[in-house]
Amino acid sequence: MDDSTPSKIDLHHSEERVVFYFCDCSLDKKYSFYNLGREKATKLIKRLRYIEKMTWEQWASSERKNGLTPEVNGAESFKMISKQDSSEQQLAGVRYYFHFRVEQNGLFRVFGYQKGQLFCITHIDSNGKIHQHH
Repeated sequence: MDDSTPSKIDLHHSEERVVFYFCDCSLDKKYSFYNLGREKATKLIKRLRYIEKMTWEQWASSERKNGLTPEVNGAESFKMISKQDSSEQQLAGVRYYFHFRVEQNGLFRVFGYQKGQLFCITHIDSNGKIHQHH
């Protein structure tokens, strides 16, 4: 796999259910829970509960609007996730970086990485502000 290839899921965990992990979530107010408000927090939790019923394979093979979007090495979001990635796998050069949509339409997105069966959330972009160019 060359550096421009988007990351795919870790196939060692493809049959395991997705579990969300928040310990690497940014504390930057713009991209954390602090900015969500009740309505968006409720939507996020419902979406996470729905996804946690799936295996990694099922989630990765879903349509883009419902599934995972891999991040390309070198892209802004890849670098952003990398800064929050505290896992040992990054040191080994193995990275599984993604974002997914909370709602099928719109820009309410969650960024993070796969570590085993965990999806480690690094950024919550509830208003589509990440990578917004003026």
